[in-house]
Amino acid sequence: MLIVAACAALVAALPAAPAHADAGDKELARVRGTVEYQLANERFRPIVGSLLVPDDTLAVTLADSQALLRLPDSSVVDIGARARFRVGAFNALATDKPTTFTLELGAIHFVVRHPTGARVNYVFVTPTAQVAVRGTEGYLVAGPHGTDFYCADCSEGDVTVTIGSASYPMTSGQQVIVVGADAATANVTVVKQPCSNPAAIAISGGKLGRTIPPDRQVDTTDSITTDPLPTPTPH
Repeated sequence: MLIVAACAALVAALPAAPAHADAGDKELARVRGTVEYQLANERFRPIVGSLLVPDDTLAVTLADSQALLRLPDSSVVDIGARARFRVGAFNALATDKPTTFTLELGAIHFVVRHPTGARVNYVFVTPTAQVAVRGTEGYLVAGPHGTDFYCADCSEGDVTVTIGSASYPMTSGQQVIVVGADAATANVTVVKQPCSNPAAIAISGGKLGRTIPPDRQVDTTDSITTDPLPTPTPH
């Protein structure tokens, strides 16, 4: 009886798995530091290893932390430090709906893959922009003062960035910088140059920023200085 009671107590103490998480769905993993997730209006829960998450899960990373989202088609999203990232529904090849994710704050690096002969549409949304991609690699940063997107490997016709009513086709090496909190009035600049955003450089694992000294790196979005958890996390 003591053994049974002890086992029951141990099971009760374990973190609860997300409700309605189906096998083969999206997998959220902690890479380092403090990574938490939230379902609907429930309290934030820490992630120790990895777990399957349902639609509309909010993932949050704190300072010096990183997470990884794996998708059923082998696409991956690296979530940088001090980020808020909302996981949308994964829509398979047979559907006409895009798979949509929302970056509320911070930096992500994504590699969207697709099987030979088929393409999956993805849309990454920030408060001031929408990035529609079809099999590509890119870096996206969002903050209270705008959005910054860098195309690392983008074939012609595969990436379009929309800000307000304007659309910008992107190719490899191009960067779109949106300065302003309102998409309708924000200042938009499209350049072709090495990415100089420190938030994107930090999550690139050394791929970006090799020739740019720290004093020339600029985060126009102010994502780095913003707290992803403005109120204490309830536990």
